[in-house]
This record gives sequence, structure tokens and C-alpha cells, in this order.
Amino acid sequence: MKKILLADDDSDDAEIFQEALQYACPSALFMRFEDGKQLLQHLETNLSSLPDLIFLDLNMPEMNGWQCLAALKTNHKLKSIPVIIYTTSSNPRDKEIAIDLNAHGLIVKPSNQKALERILSIVVCKLGSHDLEHAINDAYLLSKEN
Repeated sequence: MKKILLADDDSDDAEIFQEALQYACPSALFMRFEDGKQLLQHLETNLSSLPDLIFLDLNMPEMNGWQCLAALKTNHKLKSIPVIIYTTSSNPRDKEIAIDLNAHGLIVKPSNQKALERILSIVVCKLGSHDLEHAINDAYLLSKEN
């Protein structure tokens, strides 16, 4: 069973994400956090059960996505977890920053649920494989179209 975490303060976006993930991978265990601080606290208290993938929104209160990503990638117990920035921003510079900070990639939040289902199907199916980076890049390109 794949464990997917999302840090996003927008409850509507989180609900759409959860529904799309359920379609893409019905057996996935999903957990959502309001911000990066909550996510990090959860991870640090559950080191024996780390997730397979983390999605981080950028604009969150308390601790934003960039701050959370930096904290994840500097923690030797957490830095190997794949992280995808999940944002409304389509600024190409954000993708460059994400890669520079050792995220696995960036996905622009699509405007419709069907597109998100396709995006999550592409990524979740490749979890744990050598094709994950290629799948994330394909998902990024698809997300920019929607």
C-alpha cells in the first residue's frame, strides 16, 4: 500500500486531490496536513512509517512549502522521501527552485479533476521505480496544459 501525504491549507484543493488519488490508486493511504509544520511534526513522530511520496503546496501559513522542503531535505532521516511541489503557480522559475532544493519535481494544480486523476495515475504508478523522475516530468507537462 502506497502512503501519500499532502500539505495544503486549502481544504477544497485537498478534497479534490484526495478524490483524484482515490481514483488513481484506490489502495493508497492518504493523509493531509494544513501546513509544513504539521507535516514535519507528523513525520518526526512516525519515523518507522515514512510515506512513499509527499506533495507540498507553496503558500501555506506557519511554514510554507519552500521552508518545509528545505527542512525535509536537510534531515538525514527524511531526505530520501520523494517530494513534489504542488502549486497554482505556473512560473517556470518555481520548477527550477524546486529542483535546486532537491524536490523531485513540480506539478501545477490542474483546473479539473480528470486532469489531476491522469497526473496522479502517471506519478503513483511509477513510485519506487527508476522511471519516477520521467513520470513526474510527464505529469508536470500535462499539468501545465490544464
